[in-house]
Amino acid sequence: MISVAPRSYLAHDEGYYALQARWIQESGQWLAPLWWDQPLFDRTIGVQWLIATAQSLFGPSSWAAHLPSLLAAALALWLTARLASRLLGPGLGWLSAALLALTPLFINYAHLASQDMPLLALELLGVWALLQAQPQTSRGWQIAAGLWLGPAFLIKGFMTALTVLALLPFLLLRRRFLLRAPAFWSGLLLGWLPVALWLGLSLQHYGAGVVGGLLDKLLFLSESDVYSAGPFYYFWNIPANCAPWSLVAIAGLVWGLKRWRSEQGLLLLVYPLSLLLLLSCFRTKTPYYGLQLTPFLAIWAASGLRLFAQSGIARPRAIAWCLAGLGVLLSLAGVLLLVPGNLLNLEIPPLAPALVGLAALALGLSWALLPQQQTPKRVLAAVLIGPWLALSLLVQGGLFSDRSPAVRQALSAGELPGLLAAEPVAVISQGSLSGQAHAQLILVALGTPQLGPKLENAKDLAPGALAWIESAALQDSANRDLIPLASGDDLAPWTLVRSPSGN
Repeated sequence: MISVAPRSYLAHDEGYYALQARWIQESGQWLAPLWWDQPLFDRTIGVQWLIATAQSLFGPSSWAAHLPSLLAAALALWLTARLASRLLGPGLGWLSAALLALTPLFINYAHLASQDMPLLALELLGVWALLQAQPQTSRGWQIAAGLWLGPAFLIKGFMTALTVLALLPFLLLRRRFLLRAPAFWSGLLLGWLPVALWLGLSLQHYGAGVVGGLLDKLLFLSESDVYSAGPFYYFWNIPANCAPWSLVAIAGLVWGLKRWRSEQGLLLLVYPLSLLLLLSCFRTKTPYYGLQLTPFLAIWAASGLRLFAQSGIARPRAIAWCLAGLGVLLSLAGVLLLVPGNLLNLEIPPLAPALVGLAALALGLSWALLPQQQTPKRVLAAVLIGPWLALSLLVQGGLFSDRSPAVRQALSAGELPGLLAAEPVAVISQGSLSGQAHAQLILVALGTPQLGPKLENAKDLAPGALAWIESAALQDSANRDLIPLASGDDLAPWTLVRSPSGN
């Protein structure tokens, strides 16, 4: 769902990628991920290239920065529909894509300028190419079956290894001929050619010590407890982020366990469950790793929902009435939110309470009418129309696009926009930053049209020049001559200052 609401960035990680893409454009340096003027190989550079290319074509806007993820989401929906249609029949193709489009985790990352949605699209392309590749088909699919892996590495680095391991059972049991097919190996080599060129040129320019940061980051994530959440993290996190379809998906999975054979079982059961196991074994756990499983949850949910909606069987009326009861509660909550004064006292920036109320009312009314529906089409309509209306309202209200509304509004208030646009603004920072300071620096840097150098001391700032500096640093004797121009809770801990003119 495309949003017309104002857009602002989430500091980590999309703001980081957008800032690196901006430096690629401004410096013309397309080789290294940068942090100001320093190369920082803590991640690969594929998504930064995509964002920089989009902004080169359509202008330096947040809309252009999000375009690669939006296009990747559209491709992921199409590929999910094709996979479901090929493996389980045409009727499940559109339904699987519709459920994926209504999955909160998927919608969230479709509107984030990050690595995750492009990676998902490439992984699904690889799965689809493997499925299509046959000895008697054209070599194009055999080439595509190997081609996707190199670009996926440029997007997400070593994370692609988990996908390859999860696909090995299908490759070895159903597509072993590809291991003897020159077209497959040609595609594999062709896909890795950009990776080899990037790494080779990077090593030539920056040396192994700098480029080795890619491996250092992998070792850190595999050993650090910072993002560790236990082996069962995804068993509750993915269902929570894919609600309510995760419950239907479990029913569809149980139904399919005894019915899906050969290619169906390998791609719809073995592959996603193997990937889930591999992700669970990796020490670092984050919600966006689970995005890779959402198309298969959508296909499982489509199977369960079609079974539930079928006429001629004793549909579980208790489930329908439970959903109807939940719908009544949501409708009542929506009415309370629409009453002047916001009786529930609910605030979800950047959404207005009335918009949340309309979303709850749309979802509640749709589900409240479910027990009265008698045909499969009407059952599906009652289940899907409410979530579609609710998510449409939330998306258009900016829930998935206006990630930092307070900072966006602070940077656009009063005379600050003109001040920031008039001249370059440096950043004064000595030593490492706290997590909050680092996140806010990314946001204020993205909101600064002309970004100057990063300096360690105020004495390096030219007379009369502008700079962002941490508010606490203004208490230092060396910084007391700096003139504060803009600050506040929404910009904290950063303050815009001007150095003395020297007259």
